[in-house]
Amino acid sequence: VQAIMSVTVLGILSLLLAPISLLSGAAVALVTLRHGAKEGMFVVIASWFASSLLSYLLLGDALVAAVFALLLWAPTWLLGELLRTSRSLALTIQAALLLLLVVVGVFYVVIPEPSAYWQGLLKEPLQVLLQNSEVSTTAEEFDSILQSITQWMTALLAAGFFLQSLLALFVARWWQAVLYNPGGFQREFHHLRMHRAVAVITLGVMLLRWLGVVGGFWDYAAILLLAAWFLQGLALAHGALHLMGAKTGWLVGLYLLLVFALPHAVLALASAGFADGWIDFRARLRAGKPPEQTG
Repeated sequence: VQAIMSVTVLGILSLLLAPISLLSGAAVALVTLRHGAKEGMFVVIASWFASSLLSYLLLGDALVAAVFALLLWAPTWLLGELLRTSRSLALTIQAALLLLLVVVGVFYVVIPEPSAYWQGLLKEPLQVLLQNSEVSTTAEEFDSILQSITQWMTALLAAGFFLQSLLALFVARWWQAVLYNPGGFQREFHHLRMHRAVAVITLGVMLLRWLGVVGGFWDYAAILLLAAWFLQGLALAHGALHLMGAKTGWLVGLYLLLVFALPHAVLALASAGFADGWIDFRARLRAGKPPEQTG
């Protein structure tokens, strides 16, 4: 009951402050991690009913709850079960990446011209937004803005969905560690490293794109792979600073860069994560430490 109340209330509050949605999804994942898929799904279904009622009473529309259940709670439930059974953050990330690549691939097959699809959906709302902001644009400038947004809309939505779901899972795993295994999530995250096969696939996709051999779906795949390597780069930064005995201020500075230096900081971390896929910097750092300092 406590979990259902938390998931529902946090879900409704996230309409006012979007980042709260991470906590709502994390609550679902925590129940799943601790009690299994059946209990987690029960929380999802019960929260869906409760939030449907609340959203209808508050907003006059129960559809909001369906969106939460489909795009937030169900994915974190699935990832929570994958992590519970596999006990591997890296494997869970790779499974999420593969699943989302399949979803994007199906979307691309069903809608061969995603940019045109998004233009049809966004043209009128964007016109209204620009008019309300009193920004004057010519027809050519408007078309250019619309094209630049819709060209990468599918990839950016998929990457955002990927990162949101996994960040909610990370929060849930941290909560679980705080409650039942203090320090466990830190050790797990510091050792996060995807299989080298993912690095080989990434290199192949990037080379083919650079040569102009592929495009379309593979452009979207490259963005999703970038998001996955960003997470490994983040784990690399945490793990390497811990091994070097660096002060917490370095991590604070890193997250400030992520806030104020987007997208350059993200690209830098993704590049570092990709390089780590080949070199394994943390293993080299651990090898240079005395045995009592490697934990």
